[in-house]
Amino acid sequence: MKALTHTVHTTCRLSGGWRLLICLLGLLLSALPVGQAQAIGEYSNPCIVAREMAIKAVAIYERDADQGIAAMNNAASLCSSDPGIAFNLGLAYYMAGNSERAEAVWDSLNLMSGASEAANREKALANLAWLKFELGKDKESLQLANEGLQHFPSNWSLAHSKIYSLFRLGRYLEAYDWLTRSGLTGVRASQWQNQAAEYVVETLWRKFRECLRPQKGKPCEHDGQLPAIRQAINLLIKEYPQDTHFIEAKDRLLGAYLDKEADQPYPIDLPHEIWKKTGVMDDQSPLLDETIQAVPPIAAWEKREDAYAVIVGINRYQHLRARHFAERDARHMQRILVQRGIFKNDVDHVRMRIDQEASLSTIRDDLQWLVRQGQLNPGAVLLFYFAGWGAPLPGEEGMADALLLPVESRPEGINPQAALSLASLQESLNRLKNVQAAVIIDSCFNENAACSQHGRAAAASDKNSSLSGTALQPGAEKKEAAEFFQGRASWLLASLRQPATLYSPGRQGSLTYFLLKGLLGEADGQDQVADGWVDLTEAFQYVQKQLPNSDVFLSKPLKMRLSKSKGER
Repeated sequence: MKALTHTVHTTCRLSGGWRLLICLLGLLLSALPVGQAQAIGEYSNPCIVAREMAIKAVAIYERDADQGIAAMNNAASLCSSDPGIAFNLGLAYYMAGNSERAEAVWDSLNLMSGASEAANREKALANLAWLKFELGKDKESLQLANEGLQHFPSNWSLAHSKIYSLFRLGRYLEAYDWLTRSGLTGVRASQWQNQAAEYVVETLWRKFRECLRPQKGKPCEHDGQLPAIRQAINLLIKEYPQDTHFIEAKDRLLGAYLDKEADQPYPIDLPHEIWKKTGVMDDQSPLLDETIQAVPPIAAWEKREDAYAVIVGINRYQHLRARHFAERDARHMQRILVQRGIFKNDVDHVRMRIDQEASLSTIRDDLQWLVRQGQLNPGAVLLFYFAGWGAPLPGEEGMADALLLPVESRPEGINPQAALSLASLQESLNRLKNVQAAVIIDSCFNENAACSQHGRAAAASDKNSSLSGTALQPGAEKKEAAEFFQGRASWLLASLRQPATLYSPGRQGSLTYFLLKGLLGEADGQDQVADGWVDLTEAFQYVQKQLPNSDVFLSKPLKMRLSKSKGER
């Protein structure tokens, strides 16, 4: 008994705080009958008491973070071997914004040993790997993720840390290759794989673009760059024959090499260059694809039987450079209008033409159909949306016409006979009694660089025509263009004097991107109390606020309801 007492007293003498409670419990046990001592004896184990303390500490943390962390530290000091207590302590530090302290706590755990429970080990390892990424320690994050995935191959958090670490390290092919072999399936895995493939292809395009700007006038064929690019793309196709990214890249690279005016993809930013070195980021966050896909449709009775739309998006022209993202613009606009909007999703109410479908004859037929619906239904809602190239036709006293270019347009043949004349469309719409007509054009009609080749070609294509003439005088463009786009319909244009810009983070035209954001609900209530619907005027005002330096233009306000922003969400 003396030895036990001595041991207990020694323990009490060496300990303090919460361990004093255990010492006192030990002293009391010696005076109890055997049965009662066994019943209470479990409390002599410090880890049992520490776990109960940790549970109390979590409740305290919800009321006061500092006190909760202090209590959890006491529990951790009482039982430093318990991974669950350490996991929660690290999590408390992380949630309180002290990432470095959380890292130190989780680093102290032997996460890959078999001593701790698998569930706790998996969670802590996944958290630590992501925390390392947030702190900018990409190589450490990657190492932890690799080790963890050997034991927990289906853990999405570990996979997330691995892919994003590889992205920020610029190791895109390694990321792509692992995804093809990992066995991960589903939407998220497909998105990561598509991202990785896009980044691999972009690195090849960068080398190719640099190859077209050889140093000291030496062609790139002679310094080995072009053969290396060819070999790289051929190896990718051989290794991953099912991926269309690489097959398409080979065809477009070859076409761009043979024809300097051929279509080239829009350059995209690479994570290792633009991602912040620390913190949370996701280069896909500005994209609207998932958001639009997830929005539920409005009720059928909220659709209009007399709402009609023609939607056109031309990304790849047959003989002109690409108008980047126009196809995405049109597809997203169509989806919003039929998912959350008043338009029915059928060809009797909405006609969509993408790329090769958007020929001159087809679009003209569609516009005649749209005007005809307005003639038959005087109260109808009519909408025409176009994303693609436009061309101004300046006249002697201002803008004589503005043209929309169909997919088969040629640089040397841009004229009212080979394109869609907006003067003609305007005349047709002006004859309608309908006042619920809108034209949305994500393009530009001026002499800026983004449109200039079309403008010059249009003016020079018919020298004997009364439509030809000199370009508009500086300072007169806005007035003349604004006057041209007046009439019974409301005209919403991406720009009057400036180029129609692209919003690279969202991979869409700037006008369309922010229109879509507005139609998803952010524009509701821009000019009045929010009523659950977004109309054309509200959408325009929202775009103006998002693009303060642009000259996006609306010819006249129109309370045309386009999408529902509330309900069924």
